Parts: sequence; structure tokens; C-alpha cells
Amino acid sequence: MSTSIDLFDAINTQRAIRRLKPDPVPDEMIDKLLSSAVKAPTGGGKQNWSFIVIKDSDMKRKIGDLYLKERGTAGPQGFPTGNDMTPQQRRIYEGAQYLEDHIYEVPVFIIACIKLSSPVTDVTAGASIYPAVQNILLAARGLGLGSVLTTRQKRFEKNVKDLLGIPDDVETAALLPIGFPADGVEYGPTTRKPLSEVAFQDTWGKSWTN
Repeated sequence: MSTSIDLFDAINTQRAIRRLKPDPVPDEMIDKLLSSAVKAPTGGGKQNWSFIVIKDSDMKRKIGDLYLKERGTAGPQGFPTGNDMTPQQRRIYEGAQYLEDHIYEVPVFIIACIKLSSPVTDVTAGASIYPAVQNILLAARGLGLGSVLTTRQKRFEKNVKDLLGIPDDVETAALLPIGFPADGVEYGPTTRKPLSEVAFQDTWGKSWTN
């Protein structure tokens, strides 16, 4: 099993990895991912999350068939279409399409679920599940695994819930493909906007300076 790396090394190099080897992932590693997930905070300390680990080939194929059936019914989310994409946008979109077409080949899925006590439609709806998802992503990076936060399963949520027997009052928040990065695929560093553009001091628009 890979040795762990420094927390800030993981933060600075964790990136979306959509091309993964079909090689099996040891259960000990999956256990570490799940153990990291449940260390995350939840609203009111309710811990109203669930995590479904899918390794069965038939089940992965059935979920993969749902992706293929819906392929092309939705454009690149948040991106322009066609020639209006930037090179970076096109690279991300094509990577997402590749994963969608080959997702059944990924060795492990982790589906992160959340039980909602009442319908929540604002940004706080994800406060009790996405910190756990980020813990999984960081733990995966620390163990030498690749993954990416995907939400495309929301397009056919009912079908996924029916397949997996998920209760009506539980929603899927993310499907995380887990595996070792494909040959030639590397971790970060990632490219992000400078803090001067996104971090403010005291009032909106006054750039944070250090």
C-alpha cells in the first residue's frame, strides 16, 4: 500500500483524474477512504450520510449503461458549446465524456448519499456531504489513487436509486470513480485563479494582501 503524503502536498496536487486503470483497488484502501469520509463535519452533527461501494461488474455495467443511454442529452454543464470552448474547457469536457463512456471499467465506485430531513434548495444542502466527499478525494490522493467528483448520475437519479435500493428520502450527492491513474496521467499541481482575484479583505472587492 502506498505511504501517506503531507496534507498540503495532497491539497496542492489533488486534481480531477478521469482516466483510470481497471486494476483492482485493495479493500484496505477503500476502508481508508471511507474512514476519512466519516471524519468530516455535518450539519448539527447528524452524520446523515451513507456511502455505497460498488465493485460488482454487473452493477457497474448497469450504471454505465445509464450513462450511455443519456449520453448527448445534456451539453457541457457550465461551458459554452462547440467552438466557443476554450482549450481548457474542451479538455475538461472531453475528459468527462471519456469517463462517461468507460465508467463501467473503473474498478470501484463510491456513491455518496445524504438523507435530507426536509427539502433544501439553497447552497447549504450540500454542507453535510461534500466535506466528506472532499476528504475522500484528498485521502485518495494521499494513497496514490485517482478520482473526481462527478454529479452526472443526478440526470437519472431515480434509475440509480431503483438499482441500488436507495430509500426515497435519501439523495445521491456524488459518484466517485476510484482507481489508480492510467499510464501517463499525473497529479497536479493545479492551476487556479490568484488569491488577489477571489479573496477579499474586510469588504467585497478589496483584495486580500499578505
